[in-house]
Amino acid sequence: MLKEQHNSPLAARSGQEWMLWFGRASQHLPDLHRAFQFLESSCELLDSTDEADVKSRPRKLKQLINRFVGQARCPSAQSCERIAIRTQVFDGWLQSELQRQQDPNLLVELGAHGLQKLLAICEGADDKHGLLLKAVREFTRDWLSIVSARIENPIERAHLVYPVAMLDQAGLVDPSWWWKQIALCDRHTVLGLIELEINEMNEMQPTSHVSWRSFDKRWRRLRVRALLEYLGEKRLLAELLRKSAVDDFEAVVAVRMLRDAGRSRDAIVQAEQWLRALPRSPVLAEALFDLYCEDGWDEEALALAVTHHGYDPNPVWIERLGRLVLPAAKAQAKVWKKQLAA
Repeated sequence: MLKEQHNSPLAARSGQEWMLWFGRASQHLPDLHRAFQFLESSCELLDSTDEADVKSRPRKLKQLINRFVGQARCPSAQSCERIAIRTQVFDGWLQSELQRQQDPNLLVELGAHGLQKLLAICEGADDKHGLLLKAVREFTRDWLSIVSARIENPIERAHLVYPVAMLDQAGLVDPSWWWKQIALCDRHTVLGLIELEINEMNEMQPTSHVSWRSFDKRWRRLRVRALLEYLGEKRLLAELLRKSAVDDFEAVVAVRMLRDAGRSRDAIVQAEQWLRALPRSPVLAEALFDLYCEDGWDEEALALAVTHHGYDPNPVWIERLGRLVLPAAKAQAKVWKKQLAA
């Protein structure tokens, strides 16, 4: 193992000597050559004072990162090892440039760009040794630490962290790392970003014939749901669930969340709409019955109970009618009890 940097004799050598050694070695090691080219080109761009370079610096640096990290989809185990090494090199370069008092906003933005690329690569990767996952997790931890320490404006932090956190749909990194950092950002900004995303989502419709296709492209919604639950934001969570229900059980969760968010009338309207599409759903009928009772709509509750008792004469409907103050409800309960005893 190499000695610590401040104790190693190599620390006394100049940059020109290091350039010579790495340049010679990279001629015979393709991965080292790739890293050497990235480091040399990126440092040249950061140090340039040319006006044209300064204006195009962020775009050109992102292009360098793209070429260095690669565009692999579902990489093999061997490729995962190489990408893991590139991740460590990229992480080290970011931290060393921060120590040189480079623009922290630019470097954090570049880190976010690289991390988004790596998270996409990790999905479906044959990382059987776990090297890529470990490298990406370490890079994520380091990047979040940099954001926390260097980006003081909580609104800017929200715009940096939220898009990257939402991209980790496979949960490669412990969600608590993301959620804790997002909780430190400006809450109004975070909720605004979430609301914008929910508004752009297509509205799904519950069905009794749920297939795996019904759950397709739902990872993003599940990710947003987990964040909203962590933040304790009922209003947006209710709207997300309303637009994301694929079966009657999820529909029940959605209408109950609408009620908990103070939208009882909206919950009733939505439950009625879904029950028309799924008229024999016992769980939706129960949820709607509860909503009717809580809002004092006893006549509607009784009519609903009679309809669904006709579909399925479950004794539980007799107990539910006991919650209603209508004489007709008590009379109906007696009729059902006699039928049950017969």
